[in-house]
Amino acid sequence: MTARLFCRARTGILMAVNWSVTSCLLALVTVVATACTNGPYRMPAAAQSMRSDSIPIPPGTKRIEIQFHDGLLAVERGDEARCEVETRLQAADATTLATYERSAMPIVEQGAEPASIVVRASLPTGAPIDSVRTAWRLRVTVGTALVVTTRCGAVVVRGMDGDLVVNGGSGVVEATLAGGTARIMTTSGSLILRGSYSRAEVRSTIGRIDLALPSTSSSEARASTRTGEIFVELGKGQWFDARMCGETNLVRCDAEVPGEWSGTEEHDGIRWSCGRLGDLTGARSGALWITSEHPVYVRLLAVSPFPIENEVR
Repeated sequence: MTARLFCRARTGILMAVNWSVTSCLLALVTVVATACTNGPYRMPAAAQSMRSDSIPIPPGTKRIEIQFHDGLLAVERGDEARCEVETRLQAADATTLATYERSAMPIVEQGAEPASIVVRASLPTGAPIDSVRTAWRLRVTVGTALVVTTRCGAVVVRGMDGDLVVNGGSGVVEATLAGGTARIMTTSGSLILRGSYSRAEVRSTIGRIDLALPSTSSSEARASTRTGEIFVELGKGQWFDARMCGETNLVRCDAEVPGEWSGTEEHDGIRWSCGRLGDLTGARSGALWITSEHPVYVRLLAVSPFPIENEVR
């Protein structure tokens, strides 16, 4: 008798709890539905437009600066310099969109250095940053220097042989070079650098870094991250002088990549651990400097799966 009463009481409690939960959910759905139809949560229809511009690049230009807030920049090498940009606009209504269209167009200015130009995507006064997105296609001639500044845009470079500088925010930067130097910095974006270069500095605050060391002799590469991971690729027969600012046990080499640490040195007031990474029976290929408090993975790359593409399409 007691057991039967207990079971009935428990059943009643469970039914009451289920009814309470169901009632709360129904009330929440009703509130949300009412707010979406009658309150400030209505989604207005967005107005959109697109325009395409061809930017003339004066003959003899040796340095190009590209500045944009959000979008994509694709760079390749060609026999003739060329810049094309597609601008997409969005606004809450057609009237606002028309206002944006009158001022949102690429602006071309003379650079601070001789034989240099600056091309930037303008942002209409009072417009949200994400109201303007641009897609760029840039061709540069041999030896042209390029400086890119973007807030969250992605940058892809193929076959460029001049000096490359990228100051990014949260977008991915991928570069395969055929010469020159590279200096790439982002806040949270990932960095990928491959190809041939004499000197490179890549730095991301919280993003991942992928760095393939060049086969050219006497090259120097520096990689730095605060919270991201670093992946380093060496070719067969290469070894590099290594300098590590951080714990050396964070450097984790594949079995095919021998490594050794021999002591410490001080450079510019910073204590660096010294060593060598790679095929120590081969010839010295250059120097590698790493700053990291997180794992650094080093592996052997027999054949690059990312060939440099220089052909003009």
